[in-house]
Amino acid sequence: MVNLEKWIIWCDLNDEQDELEKLFGDSAVSVRGSTSPNKKIELEKEWREGDVPIFISKPSIFGQGLNWQNCRNMVFVGLSDSFEQVFQAIRRCWRFGQDREVNVYIVISEQEGAVLENIKRKEKDFEIMQDGMIKFTKTINAENIKSTTVEKTDYKPSKQMKLPDFLKGA
Repeated sequence: MVNLEKWIIWCDLNDEQDELEKLFGDSAVSVRGSTSPNKKIELEKEWREGDVPIFISKPSIFGQGLNWQNCRNMVFVGLSDSFEQVFQAIRRCWRFGQDREVNVYIVISEQEGAVLENIKRKEKDFEIMQDGMIKFTKTINAENIKSTTVEKTDYKPSKQMKLPDFLKGA
């Protein structure tokens, strides 16, 4: 097996995926919603473990629940308005255990500027919410640690412990 740099190309539309498949040919595997479940697993494994350097799919199909630390490069060819899909797709590679810098590229047309601005706004809102949650959680944890007490109950058995036969020979 040749050690090739792996890439994920995320697209949003079937027409985009059609063009990407033509452009990359045998250098890529492409998974669609209509791909059978067994074939999806086969193609993903072929890319992850094999010599195929490019994986093409949509965040709505493969953007959640997978650990792809084998990859550090991804391209979004077009975006939807879903910040969650973008965030989750990026997190496929940018996870615990990733020991390399993750590169994320977004390719959009001028007509998609409003979508990009919407994603950026949602990202900023997410970061504000996350910072607030961290601050609030720190306060709660500090209060809970200060109020921790030890409760101790003396154990006074009323019967002799009896070992089961299968443990007696051990």
